[in-house]
Amino acid sequence: MTEETRNYIKNVLTQKSEPEDDSAFLSVWRDILSGDEDHAELLNEYLINSRPVDFKEPSEVSICLYDSFAGTIPVIEIGNDDDFELFITNVANKGIWNDNVKKQGASFLAGKTNRFIVLSKKPYSNVEASWMGIPKKEWRERSMILRREHEYTHYYTRRFYGSARNNLHDELMADFFGIYAAFGYYRAEWFDHFMGLDGREGGRISLYTQELSDGSRDEVMRIGRICSAFLEKWSEGEEFKNMTVPERTDYLCSIGIDGMICGNQP
Repeated sequence: MTEETRNYIKNVLTQKSEPEDDSAFLSVWRDILSGDEDHAELLNEYLINSRPVDFKEPSEVSICLYDSFAGTIPVIEIGNDDDFELFITNVANKGIWNDNVKKQGASFLAGKTNRFIVLSKKPYSNVEASWMGIPKKEWRERSMILRREHEYTHYYTRRFYGSARNNLHDELMADFFGIYAAFGYYRAEWFDHFMGLDGREGGRISLYTQELSDGSRDEVMRIGRICSAFLEKWSEGEEFKNMTVPERTDYLCSIGIDGMICGNQP
């Protein structure tokens, strides 16, 4: 293993701490949602009043305060793909279009005084429903659930461990909990395909290894396959079934990639 790879997989999620108080920004959201105003209109009024979106399907826009395992967080769900892309462009990119938004299916936006998650129903990781073996409508619904739990995991590590990175360790955990929530079980081959660890063109692994040399990237891809196999095996055991979601998350944070590799040894 190269030193570059060793540095990349180094575990930074080792020190858990008490999260900051979130009551102030949540009270603002509760006030916003206290009436019966259309949720698409609420977004334009409170989040993007300088760059409002002319939603094609405003009825497919919803805002909820979800009590996730990471804590309560505002979640915006946008069912129309064009509406999602324009909203992300206006709220996150200050109205400047970037073609990368076409590849994006979710966003966790956080500042000093506000934070929220935005979700679409785009097929997860641009994987077609036919590959998953389920109808398109069902895959879009499951993709939103998968993304929601994925983002909750990032929110959890950010709140309790002070870190949420574009890194294999973070993505292994986030996709694990997303897949498990969406289907009730985890399959390593799905993660490998979502990330492109199986050789699929357009997989997400390139986003998380773009600073690495070709040799180190190949090592990280091999390590990713080992870790996803560990997660599938672990998810089928009694230890896993007796844990709460926060306990499962803390466990994966503590063992890191090295622990997943060792746990998959015969």
